[in-house]
Amino acid sequence: MALNWDYLTATTREFFRKKLVDNIYDSSPLLATMLNDASIREYQRGGRKIVEPLLYAKNTALGVYSNFDTFDMTPPDNITAAEQVWGHYYVTIAISGDDETDNMGESQVLSLISERTREAEMALKDKVTDDIYAGSDTKGIIGLSTAIAAGTYGAIAGGTYTWWQSGVDASAHTAANMKDSTNAAYILTLLRTGYISCKHGGETPNLIVTTQAVYDILEHVLQQQARYEKFNKRTGLLADGGFQTLQWRGIPIVADEKCTADTMYMLNTNYLTFWIHPSRNFYFTGFKTPLNQDAKAGQILLKAQMSTSNRRMHYVWTDLNN
Repeated sequence: MALNWDYLTATTREFFRKKLVDNIYDSSPLLATMLNDASIREYQRGGRKIVEPLLYAKNTALGVYSNFDTFDMTPPDNITAAEQVWGHYYVTIAISGDDETDNMGESQVLSLISERTREAEMALKDKVTDDIYAGSDTKGIIGLSTAIAAGTYGAIAGGTYTWWQSGVDASAHTAANMKDSTNAAYILTLLRTGYISCKHGGETPNLIVTTQAVYDILEHVLQQQARYEKFNKRTGLLADGGFQTLQWRGIPIVADEKCTADTMYMLNTNYLTFWIHPSRNFYFTGFKTPLNQDAKAGQILLKAQMSTSNRRMHYVWTDLNN
């Protein structure tokens, strides 16, 4: 069935609702966290790559001594680096001269240019959120599906260097088993396993992100002790975003509509960074007019990347609620 309204008539028709209502794009608590939390968001101006220095082994030139014992003077070779290339994104805003002139004067309910720009920003953030979870294109953000895993990431082979692996549970767990406290796949048992895997040097995970289906299972299991709070456990930056969370061991659990199906991530955001180039931070190029058209177009640009500096601080379940 054809829609009765196209983009022009929907924004110029008299007496039409004076607000463009979003029926398409999903709101992502993880993207909101990365854009708004200063402890995760990092601005970097310049550089062909993002380089994360890594300490991967202990210094062995140490020990006890007495009298004239000699010291081990071997310099430690225990620092390397993971590297990521920048991801580049664009979205185009294009308006014909005819549409622009129609959308003027008393017939204008909404500014076509303003609403086109707003929609373009939502579209770009929607694409970025998709890639934060599942991105694999080398021109864009390399997502959690690659970063929180055991394979190659940041030009370092996790299969060769076990210190460069996240905890991964790829076993199939049914919803019934996850709700059964006597089953090995009981959801709280899974969480405890992940928690122990991610606990190093006194640091523990501080965020769990999953699908609505898995969140509902957790809510069912935790209903006797569940605490509902705005998603502001760490900084309060997203309290106005309306993201509701559960709490487990003080860790916020949030459902993200963009999270990969049947997946749950246990994260330590102290070891996650969302890099943004300040010159391409949702930067609008301005409208350009072609020589042979009565129209104008411009792009919103983003240059960004996500990285983790310590994969073992994170855990992932990839086959829940199957």
